[in-house]
Amino acid sequence: MPFFVRYRARQNYLRNSPRCPPQHFYSEHIMKNPFTAAIAASKSTGIEVIEAEGLIKWQGDLGGNVKPDGPLRGKRIGVIIASEFSDFQVYYLASYIGEMGGICDFLLVDWVTWKNTRPNVPGKGVRGMWDLGVDPIPVMGGNKNQHWTCLKDAKVADYDVLIIPGGHSADVMVTEPDVINFVEQAHATDVILATIGAGSMPLIRAGAMHGKRCTGDRAVKFMLQKIARFEEVPVVVDGDLLTARSTADTPALLRALCALVDTEYEDDWKNALKGKRVLIPATDDFEDIELVVPVMELLYRGAEVIIGHFEAELRARPGLLGSETITGNFGVTIPFQEIPDSFYTYKPLNDVRMSDFDVLVITGAFNPWNMVMTGQADWLQEANTAGKILSAICHGPIPLAEAGLVSGRHLTGWEASRDSVEIMGGSFDCNEAAALVDGRIVTGRTPAEIPEFIDAISVALLRE
Repeated sequence: MPFFVRYRARQNYLRNSPRCPPQHFYSEHIMKNPFTAAIAASKSTGIEVIEAEGLIKWQGDLGGNVKPDGPLRGKRIGVIIASEFSDFQVYYLASYIGEMGGICDFLLVDWVTWKNTRPNVPGKGVRGMWDLGVDPIPVMGGNKNQHWTCLKDAKVADYDVLIIPGGHSADVMVTEPDVINFVEQAHATDVILATIGAGSMPLIRAGAMHGKRCTGDRAVKFMLQKIARFEEVPVVVDGDLLTARSTADTPALLRALCALVDTEYEDDWKNALKGKRVLIPATDDFEDIELVVPVMELLYRGAEVIIGHFEAELRARPGLLGSETITGNFGVTIPFQEIPDSFYTYKPLNDVRMSDFDVLVITGAFNPWNMVMTGQADWLQEANTAGKILSAICHGPIPLAEAGLVSGRHLTGWEASRDSVEIMGGSFDCNEAAALVDGRIVTGRTPAEIPEFIDAISVALLRE
């Protein structure tokens, strides 16, 4: 049950309880509304969130870095991947394992070269299905993504948790004796094992799935129905084994892991944004991680997501000319390859009405440049006049500046946004601020600060 829903339940109890004096019910120190509860939830991992002079600011050295008070604090988590892993799942795990306090270590099955659908790049390790590399993840700063090693050099005893993502990489590694031996050693100890989708293939080979309650995608379902107790649900926990059905269930898997590791953990964000509507304008060369991870987390928090696509000034992949498919800097396409279209709405931006959304999210890379070049300023001004929350990360403040919406406002973002913001009368802080809420303008710094940015959006929505 979300943090603020529990407080509301307690509020109703106190209102109706004859043993509780009325003044207790009205005490702001006892009762919290969704907005203050969201602030508390954001602070709970250890980052400093201050409210001063009309601003809400996520600040300090922990912005974009591993959080000291998260439920996975002190835990070493190995993510085992071979080529053709799920980019979506790995983007999310890299963003949120550290946010929950864990140390994410990518264990690379990098000696297999026969299953590279793209030309192998010497020295670049493994590549995801949409061409993501993890050594480190491009554009991601902070210290969440600073650990990677060849699985052959890793020791099971160094890890508290092992996660095998889905995609096609499990098929690549299932025939590798070094991988199966590693999984067998982990299964024989108290290491927690977790998988997503088809990631259970090596666990099946190692005998770790037999007789277990579990879930998974269609690639493994027929096997698991024979050897295990398969359930068609998002996430299943059976002792020290956690399984998730699909990519969209990755956030739920990570929360289940938190609850398993920390028995006092309570999920504050599940469905916290139910009834809220998010619009993400997108065109070619968007920042993949800044779109994929927010979509997955916002869906987990219960928001409705609309991707409003528009024609780019320039398209980096001319083969897609005339198609409504748009492609990010690192190969992710929309419509999404890994999230069914039943989870979100994909429509032309011109068909989106102001009444369709509560918050606008502008992602970075060259998406903002295309917004400026295709003349979105009038549209942004209309959204502002309609009272919408306008949020942006990385290069995202640039179109807000071009639309004349930053004067007198405090914003953060990537350093490349500074001139646009300051010339148009805004204050720019990318040194201290991981995320900022200034009225109905919400900004996040860079890909490393996506979790703070999503919290800031949530706080702004729950304040409305």
